[in-house]
Amino acid sequence: MEFDLDSGNSGKLLQETEKRMAFRREYALYHTVVHTVVRRAGRPDIRIYVLYLCMEASATPAPMVPLVEYVIEHGRTRSLAWQRDLARAVGLLVDFLRANAEHFRNEPNRPRAWAAFADALVGGTIDLGGFDPSGLYWEPKSVSRATVILNAVTAFSDWLVNRYDTTALNPWRSASVAEQIAYWRRFEKRRAHALLSHTMNRSDHVDAAKRARTVQILRKTAVAHGSPPKTFPDRAMVDLITKGFALPGKDRSLPWYERINIRDAMITILLHGGGLRESEPFHLYVSDVAIDPLAPKRAMVRLFHPEQGSAPPDFIDPVTRKKLHGDRETYLQTKWQLEPRTLLHGRFHAGWKDLQLTDQSEKYALVHWFPTFWGEVFLFLFRIYITQYRSRRYAHPYLFVSHKDTVAGDPYTIDSFRQAHAKAVRRIGLAVGKELGTTPHGHRHAYGQSLVSAGVDQKVVQYALHHKAIESQAPYTTPTPGAIDSALSAAESRLRQSVSWNPDPFGEND
Repeated sequence: MEFDLDSGNSGKLLQETEKRMAFRREYALYHTVVHTVVRRAGRPDIRIYVLYLCMEASATPAPMVPLVEYVIEHGRTRSLAWQRDLARAVGLLVDFLRANAEHFRNEPNRPRAWAAFADALVGGTIDLGGFDPSGLYWEPKSVSRATVILNAVTAFSDWLVNRYDTTALNPWRSASVAEQIAYWRRFEKRRAHALLSHTMNRSDHVDAAKRARTVQILRKTAVAHGSPPKTFPDRAMVDLITKGFALPGKDRSLPWYERINIRDAMITILLHGGGLRESEPFHLYVSDVAIDPLAPKRAMVRLFHPEQGSAPPDFIDPVTRKKLHGDRETYLQTKWQLEPRTLLHGRFHAGWKDLQLTDQSEKYALVHWFPTFWGEVFLFLFRIYITQYRSRRYAHPYLFVSHKDTVAGDPYTIDSFRQAHAKAVRRIGLAVGKELGTTPHGHRHAYGQSLVSAGVDQKVVQYALHHKAIESQAPYTTPTPGAIDSALSAAESRLRQSVSWNPDPFGEND
């Protein structure tokens, strides 16, 4: 699937098309989103998400070229997920306006149509009787999700105003007193946590505080002061490793490490004992694991930025045999004819958060084991894995590989690990669910909760989790209801020992 940006040729919709794209339960009626190659005269081709409009059943789908230009202008500053969600958001607006064309065809006031779109996002389009005259059948979205969609399309509209002098969909207006107060509260919160807070002057924001968007999501967001983290139970980790990941048909008399899928166990240990996010182990190279010089029995794992991180030691000039100094994107392209997994679409894609790096020059984050014995277990399994399962002949540098015959040697995929992890969880008698903490991300929650339970300083917890802002760790460190009850019970015990304690204030036990 490709099209020429300069000639306007829309190309063909091939198997890459996301057929009948679902956005929660809404189906795309007049658009589709495609991850495709865009050809640009005099410049390298680029693969991005493109919104195709299908306004007539018999017509050839046409790309929304301004949206393509908007995405290209952002370049690498935005992720594939942002591209996809933006295209889908604009596609939803297209569907809404087309489905309700008779109501807004002669509407000179664009904010009225925009306000109706905002209401449809947060309230849905289905009436109490289960009918929807528009045919959209949208279910209500959360206030936060609706706001994200509205803001994405608003930003694109603002870009169109600046680039093509169009009429703004959601223009600015004078802010009310309450909106100005809210603006300054947000400003002070941002400044308090900004690295360059000394450069943020209130005088520079006076004009911005005096304006607000004409249309906003007019519903209050329900705010929880902290929900308990959904953590994978520590007590089940040994069973998960030794029994959950057990290979079928293996003799039970063998040592545990000869009976398990070592690759899946290693990834799980990185999540639970190293606090990594689910996608991060899939960026690791073989060379990113070494013996910790400060603890020879423990592994030292460095998590490099998948694009900007320093190339490994085997990046050698074939002529001079000298080590080349480049980033990992250049290394993958030059030596392996591959792209970083952050730039891939499909099953090999692996995401990357903007995490706090340990080393800014080489751009890597060090894995901090807790408890430290997980680093010893990981090194023990790594030695077995690298000698028995991870061949040097594979055409890529990634540590974790697939073992199935049809794809043997390919980089291991996140979806395959999720399936293996779910089977392992069920095998030890646990149910699988995000709300239960038994999905892969539950291990990172357990890691953060273990640090807090051990009394580790909040700043240390921040660096261990690789968060840039200390507030980011709140979901991982919020006390559980059980911990709160225990703390209150301990406080009550102390209160009972005081001379002012009255155990029966109502005198009902006299």
